[in-house]
Amino acid sequence: MAKWRLRYWGDPVLREHCQPIEEITDEIKELALFMIDYVDNNRGIGLAAPQVGVPIRLFILRDYILLPDGKWVTSEPKVFINPKIIWKSKETTIDSEGCLSFPNMTVGPIERPQEIHIEATDLDGNIFIDKREGMNARVTFHENDHLNGVLHIDRLSPRVRKKIEPQLHEIKENYSQ
Repeated sequence: MAKWRLRYWGDPVLREHCQPIEEITDEIKELALFMIDYVDNNRGIGLAAPQVGVPIRLFILRDYILLPDGKWVTSEPKVFINPKIIWKSKETTIDSEGCLSFPNMTVGPIERPQEIHIEATDLDGNIFIDKREGMNARVTFHENDHLNGVLHIDRLSPRVRKKIEPQLHEIKENYSQ
């Protein structure tokens, strides 16, 4: 059996408030590489450690980059250890979001800050501050929410949340392990 596996809606680990990482061990590095590989092979853009059953403060993502010809590409993967959002803009954007822990489900509208500044540590132990905006701010905020046991569906209006209940029930039925 694999060391880590994707966790789906209904798994209690997705609601845990994750613990800080005290030391960047070989296992933490191995976990980050597994997560990057998982995202790349499952058409994702980001993944938080609790989504693979590890309730620690770590997530990975790739940035969306808009090219001059209007096409989108993604950046090299980035690892965020013990991230803290240190600033968020009052200006917000509204869009739909998907999540690997909610297969075949994109929901919205979800309001997020247009821009955020986040402080984190990389796999080499270096602290950095990243200024993120637009879709990259949205993805970062989404992944950071996972570390606090907050899911994107929690940010939906009660009316929309009620409307998707059958889909949520179906995910629990079909993906619970």
